[in-house]
Amino acid sequence: MPVWDPEFVLEFKHTGTQGRDTDWIAPPYELAPDEAVEVYRIEVYPPVDATTKTVKKLRQVTIRVDDKDYETIVINSVMMPGERPDRMPIAIDLGVPYLWRPITGRLPTPFEGTCPKAARSKRITVKTIAEEDIAQDYRVVLKCARVKGEGKLVEVLGTSMIDASFSLDADSYHKTITVSMDNFNALPGGLNQTVPRVMPWIVYARNAKATTPNQWYEFKYPDSAERSWMTLSWNLYEKAEAYIVKAIGVIPHANAKALRFNVVGRELIPEFPIRTDLNFFPPALTYSDEANATLFRHGPKFLAKPYLFHGVKGGIEVIDNGTSIPAGGVELHVYGVKLELRA
Repeated sequence: MPVWDPEFVLEFKHTGTQGRDTDWIAPPYELAPDEAVEVYRIEVYPPVDATTKTVKKLRQVTIRVDDKDYETIVINSVMMPGERPDRMPIAIDLGVPYLWRPITGRLPTPFEGTCPKAARSKRITVKTIAEEDIAQDYRVVLKCARVKGEGKLVEVLGTSMIDASFSLDADSYHKTITVSMDNFNALPGGLNQTVPRVMPWIVYARNAKATTPNQWYEFKYPDSAERSWMTLSWNLYEKAEAYIVKAIGVIPHANAKALRFNVVGRELIPEFPIRTDLNFFPPALTYSDEANATLFRHGPKFLAKPYLFHGVKGGIEVIDNGTSIPAGGVELHVYGVKLELRA
């Protein structure tokens, strides 16, 4: 029977202990042979230590389709909070579903339609890695749109062909995709895209070493970022990839001063305060559960105009107030789009 669900919820609960550096892969949801889903939101209801009133740290939470991780989605315990009646953080979407066309009245652009996708008997689940020993329960919720039936898919999308073309600066990339269950994962956000690939990009970064006083700090693995996916400094002159930053959240350090979007050779680069008393980029949540209880529509901060890194050398950088920020002292949360432009 054909089905269209604009909101379909998958919930994965972890109970018991999880040791530091160990992973947990939740039992998956297996799609029917004629079913397709788009994940428009991932919500983390993190483990909380009731004694210390701190949020326990999950190093990594990501979506997995069959046995393949969404490597461009690497979030932690505080980046993607769930909606709760007693607290009001901002729940952040991964994109705009193509399957919402009957509601929105239009198909999303490729940069909007970055929701993770799965279809035709694929198994979808979540994977987590603990950063510390965890003894508290937690859960991860995937909010999805779904459709059942090949004909229903075409009806919901309103077309048999999707134009996934886009432009970056003066460069144009052309692509059309036939609408079918077999091709659903080839749409923007899907793991089966051919280049150019448009992926959700939600990561965080911590400084791997102490900052040098009064010098801008680059996040580049392995020297100055703790993990490879924490790299926020690139040389993109060959245009093999590009990054669009839509929103930022920062958990600052007492010695932090400012953040900037640096492009080598560009003059008059704006600086944004990230002090503990004046933070232009508040995070969605902090690691203090007491502080989180008082937050109302906090962060992250969505940029008035998304910031594009394409064909340039540069990245997202921070600077201290003249006193060094110790290693691991500042944490940046980045929400946007990654474009893989060449194989």
